Amino acid sequence: MIQKTINDGKFVLRTATLEDAAPMAEVQKICYPTLSQEEILTAEHFANHIKLFPEGQVVITENERVIASTSTFRSHFPDHDHTFMEATDNLWLTKSHQSNGDWLYGIDMGVLPDYRGLRLSTAMYNARQEIAEKLGMKGQLTVGMTIGYGRYKEEMTIQEYCEKLKNNELTDPTVTPQRKAGFQWIKPIYEYLEDPTAGNCSVLMAWPLAGVDISELVKKYH
Repeated sequence: MIQKTINDGKFVLRTATLEDAAPMAEVQKICYPTLSQEEILTAEHFANHIKLFPEGQVVITENERVIASTSTFRSHFPDHDHTFMEATDNLWLTKSHQSNGDWLYGIDMGVLPDYRGLRLSTAMYNARQEIAEKLGMKGQLTVGMTIGYGRYKEEMTIQEYCEKLKNNELTDPTVTPQRKAGFQWIKPIYEYLEDPTAGNCSVLMAWPLAGVDISELVKKYH
């Protein structure tokens, strides 16, 4: 379990408890206004995640108020394209979470608008990597929403956007910071979720722990 102060003691980063489920849901709702309602995590979903895999659920608080959160589950490295709903067992994680999974799969990362730019997402990504290491895993996976596509949707296809993003010809508010944090690009999944702002797309990425080679795993992905 994690409990520590960050940003010169202004905030607390810690493992989530059941009391955090409702505020975590509120953070998600505020952070993803264009996401399909069927894909929005509720307090009931977060409560189930906390019961199922408590080590993998993290919040950041200011004066005990939840201002940022992230949710994860244990998984084996995927070998084919999948949707957000498939990956998450329709958001519940009950059937998705594998107690012997060797990758930490992050399904949610949210920071309230007033607290953006303070590197709180980076703090949570680092905390997730710390969790993966403590649990003897190989690293963490994420499927980052191409949320910046909305600015370019009249100029190019989502496929073209992803190619430019991969080659660092464009920046994306979600994918670019994730790559800077340490995630390695694997491939876009073009129908991962239902969000027109992101072109219904997200990018599968992995952040392996030091010494972990993912090249063979990537080759098996189809």
